Amino acid sequence: MTERIFTGDGARKAPLTLAVLAAAVAIVLALGTGSASADQSADVTNDGEAVANTGGNVAVGNASDNDADVDQDADAHSGDDGDAVAANVGAAANVSDGTAEIHTGDASAVGVIAETFVNQISQGSGIFALGDQSVEVDNDGEAVANSGLNVAVGNASDNDADVDQDAGADSGDDGDAVAANVGAATNVSDGTAEIHTGDANAVGVDAETSVDQQSDGSSVIALDDQEVHVDNDGEAVANTGGNVAVGNASDNDADVDQDADADSDDDGDAVAANFGAATNISDGTAEIHTGDATAIGVAASVFVNQVSESDFDGDRDRFGDLGIVFDVVDLVDHRGVWRCPVGAKI
Repeated sequence: MTERIFTGDGARKAPLTLAVLAAAVAIVLALGTGSASADQSADVTNDGEAVANTGGNVAVGNASDNDADVDQDADAHSGDDGDAVAANVGAAANVSDGTAEIHTGDASAVGVIAETFVNQISQGSGIFALGDQSVEVDNDGEAVANSGLNVAVGNASDNDADVDQDAGADSGDDGDAVAANVGAATNVSDGTAEIHTGDANAVGVDAETSVDQQSDGSSVIALDDQEVHVDNDGEAVANTGGNVAVGNASDNDADVDQDADADSDDDGDAVAANFGAATNISDGTAEIHTGDATAIGVAASVFVNQVSESDFDGDRDRFGDLGIVFDVVDLVDHRGVWRCPVGAKI
């Protein structure tokens, strides 16, 4: 086979190409020989949505409401020479601790996983052959993977410690009077919060498309139209963030209220004393460890093979050494590809 390809300056020969085509059609019509027509069409549509979630978790180690109260009242009275002693010793304490941990696994979402293989073969015989081969592949996928949006609170307790003391001493003539209060109000609050998220992987479309179109006939004139359209549309969202970890969010209140009153007549001694302490000790630790986040809208591979050939080997007494193939698209672009047996007269 010899091959003549017209491009560039050869485009000026487009009128000649069309003239040859018109002449060949006229020959076919005059001879009245049969023709062949074959239309092949494949339409593939894959539409998918995927959501994978291991997040959106809430963990609270301690959300207690603690209240410790001490209310004391001491009152002492003595006669003439006697002594009077009134004393209060009290303590109110809250110890609150909490731990919250969240460990999520991996989240993986794929909207569409598709493998599409299309093989179209058209074989025509006779003088005139028409072949249309069309492939339409549409992959549309959406994927969301989430292992985040977690909340962990180690300690969110409400602690209240109160000490209320009242001491009164009253002695007679030469006696002594002592009134004393000893009190302590203490809150100890601690908390730990940890969040460990897994990986989040999202793929909108993971597709492999392979198209093989072949038009191979033995016609004098072959008009082949081969068309392939592949559309991959994907959206992907992957998230491991948006986490909140609070080690200690406690509300602590420690109060000491003391009242001491001592009264002695004449030569006696009077002593009034208060010893009080109010203490809050609050501590907390928060940790967040996130995994990897990967989002791929489209991961696609497309392979297209198109072959259009015509090899006429018919009645040479009637048609001679004539074999012509036209690609419709090439004609529109003013390019022609002719394949003829050696010695053909065109």
